[in-house]
Amino acid sequence: MKSVGTKEIKTKRLVLRPFRMDDAMQAYKNYGSDEKVNQYISFAPCFSLESTQKFIQMHLDQYESNPDFYGWAITLDDEVIGSIGLFNVEGHQCELGYSLGSKWWGLGYATEAALAVKGYAFDEIKAHRMYASHHIDNLASGNVLQKIGMVYEGTLRDGQENPDGSYSDLKLYSVLSSDVI
Repeated sequence: MKSVGTKEIKTKRLVLRPFRMDDAMQAYKNYGSDEKVNQYISFAPCFSLESTQKFIQMHLDQYESNPDFYGWAITLDDEVIGSIGLFNVEGHQCELGYSLGSKWWGLGYATEAALAVKGYAFDEIKAHRMYASHHIDNLASGNVLQKIGMVYEGTLRDGQENPDGSYSDLKLYSVLSSDVI
């Protein structure tokens, strides 16, 4: 895969761009502190304003030092409404992950952002395989993954440790470069 770093991506309605430190309050307010968002994830880096600032600082540091780091703020009319990224970028594959404030659910924004990042993964960094998983009860996320052409591979039993120490199953999806026409 090619190492190209996080570059701005424009879609019909969204701009996916590198985070800036002045995004912290919007990221915290619009999705980080959103209980509906955090109910399905084990890693909630933006649960407080301080942790959101650390999350953004980590992005800023990675932008400077790691050309294999891909993390975007999802913005709508220059307001941060979520985040999306490619993680575990190794060999020929990468993992898609995203969070979107519940105020913007059901409007196609997650699908639009995920399609754009899928294109980036295959067109820009030349990935062979992109995969993603979601909490078994998060049916809307599964719908997003299917809408962007990902194929269900199976269920990861107890694939996620939850903040309370319990475990949840995850559904795993993938798409290959040969699937993208």
